[in-house]
Amino acid sequence: MAQSAALRALLSRRLRGRFPPEWTRFTQLWLAFNAVYGGEPDQIERARVKAAIRNHVSEGTARAILKLSDVAVARILAIPPGDMRLGQWDPVFRRASLEQARIYRNRSQTAANRLTAVGGILYQIRCNLLHGSKDPLDGRYQMLVRESVRVLELLVPEMD
Repeated sequence: MAQSAALRALLSRRLRGRFPPEWTRFTQLWLAFNAVYGGEPDQIERARVKAAIRNHVSEGTARAILKLSDVAVARILAIPPGDMRLGQWDPVFRRASLEQARIYRNRSQTAANRLTAVGGILYQIRCNLLHGSKDPLDGRYQMLVRESVRVLELLVPEMD
């Protein structure tokens, strides 16, 4: 549902005001991550994110990152993020995140594949944050950003 002009103006003021430090850190980490995945040849950005993880993170490192980030990922996946271009009642609203969650939860997958799936979920959070008019005072989105930062702080340094 489209927001009214008054709600959009209120959101704009909130975003210019006391900006949550986790959102600043998320943006910084994502820009650094983008410097790596931007070199991947795929035309689809989510595919570039996932390819970069596959190409730059070893199986052992992926296993270590997953072990250290399992609580953060579980919190994110309690209600997987949806595609904000769609209405929340659209049957495919959470489809991409649910597919990535299925891969992540499948312990027969390699750690690298499971971490790649987490990258796909983090990409959805990034899209929603930058394009979805998310309110910095919204508790759910504060949690999603905070937990994403925990994962990105482990992942991004390993991408160099």
